[in-house]
Amino acid sequence: METPELFNEIAVHYDKWSNVLSGEGIRAWHRFAVDHMHLGPGLTVLDVGCGTGTATCMMAKAIGPEGHVVGLDPSSAMLAVAKSMVRHYSYAPVEWVLGTGEHLPFEDKVFDRVTAQFSLRNMHHWTEGLQEMVRVLQDDGQLTILEMVQPTTALGTLARNSLGAITAKISDATLTPYQWLGLSLHHAPTAEELRQEALRHGIQEIATHHWLGDLVVELHGRKGPSLAPHKTFSPPAALVWALDGSITSLQGASWINAFISAGTSVHLVTVMPKATPAAKIRDTDRAAWLRHHHTAEGLLTAGRFLTQTHMVEGNPGRRLIELATETQSQMILMGDKHSRILTGRGMGRVVRYVSAHSPVPVLIIPPIGALNSQNIS
Repeated sequence: METPELFNEIAVHYDKWSNVLSGEGIRAWHRFAVDHMHLGPGLTVLDVGCGTGTATCMMAKAIGPEGHVVGLDPSSAMLAVAKSMVRHYSYAPVEWVLGTGEHLPFEDKVFDRVTAQFSLRNMHHWTEGLQEMVRVLQDDGQLTILEMVQPTTALGTLARNSLGAITAKISDATLTPYQWLGLSLHHAPTAEELRQEALRHGIQEIATHHWLGDLVVELHGRKGPSLAPHKTFSPPAALVWALDGSITSLQGASWINAFISAGTSVHLVTVMPKATPAAKIRDTDRAAWLRHHHTAEGLLTAGRFLTQTHMVEGNPGRRLIELATETQSQMILMGDKHSRILTGRGMGRVVRYVSAHSPVPVLIIPPIGALNSQNIS
């Protein structure tokens, strides 16, 4: 079931049960977030994923009749409930819009304040929704996110597990859609992921507040002025991808797919051990390396890169650097199977040599699990 249809089913009793399931916390969290928006007369405000309009009405009351509020939601039933909420003449006029956060139907930089309260994790692509919210926010405007996130603390994890246990047992036919509340946390970012994404899109002076450990987070920040594009990373036109038969080196494919431009020449390089005198053994060994190269090439996005296989012999470190020079590569990508790579101690001999002598940048892929705290000392 798609999210809007799910919310259509529960619109008429959404406020009641949200309050019950949150232990009456949701009202206090909404009030805190709205207070943090620093609303005043005459402002224009967008509430993304406004639901039944509970928080939207708080905003309309705070800015008064001279302002303007837009409440947007993908659920027509939720909007129907919301439209019955604002009746006071002292409130700002509210415009209710059917739409999704990932495709906001507004021009750039038209709102003084933009907020999403308990709606970000329900989007199909929350990062796109966040980018859209920043797009329609004026320079120096303020973004406020109130959301349940994936906890990283013991208290937050306990709160999440308790919520999941409660919602999983809901069996009443009219209330079963609330089981999504527990499941939706698997699709939510952590508080730090949310903060980093906001920073990436130009939100500055970010402050966060947490409840229930770190299960519920309020993030508040200001959009910085638009600046001329500043390149912090220039993708190479060609790179050497060192393959040593390990799973670790194969992980380089994910990085190439994510960050390297289409059309880049990717040179898959293996420096084989010294050739054995027996031709049959040498040929078998070469076939094994070629299979590994085929596996690596299959991990790359099909048709995106220009690939070439190199099977060479000699000193591994020196040959990799020579290949980078011969192919005019601007980067060497290699894995290191040593679990203490992040400390700078215990790196493999070849990785250490290439890092010290390469004339181009060297990206070292750590082994799976190397980012765990027990591996860093």
